[in-house]
Amino acid sequence: MEKQNQYNVTNASGTSQIVIPSDTLEVIELYYDGSTLTRIPLHEMVEYQKTGELGTPRFFCREQGNIKIYPIPTTGTLYLNYYAEQAVLADDSDTNMLTTIASDLLTYTALSYAADYFLDERGAVFEQKSGSFLLEIQEHANSSEQSGINQVVRPTHYYED
Repeated sequence: MEKQNQYNVTNASGTSQIVIPSDTLEVIELYYDGSTLTRIPLHEMVEYQKTGELGTPRFFCREQGNIKIYPIPTTGTLYLNYYAEQAVLADDSDTNMLTTIASDLLTYTALSYAADYFLDERGAVFEQKSGSFLLEIQEHANSSEQSGINQVVRPTHYYED
């Protein structure tokens, strides 16, 4: 469900915000020319942006359908990594990430739903199988996130030179 969007900054007066893609569920990270920006609360961003400082951005925050950036970059490339909604399955031939990697989960979830509707006694079995597939996928995701490569101790304060 992860996607990336790229924003090229070429405005001499700077770009103080970017538009979030319409399929965004949650922002993972934002980075600028190789440096990850730190997410801060909106009230801090409002104070920072009052200065109008131009330069290499260090902070970002989300406000409705936009991401605000500070300091304001005038050139360079911003990369937004985010969790995206899945494509809608409208036709029988349509696919998305879930149909590709978790077809068993979808099948048993649908069977569980249908069993409720048709009063099928196998509903509990279908639900149990669906739950076990979901747990397997979640454990794989947890293992990937906790493998050590993404683990970082973060400082509690940031001091400028």
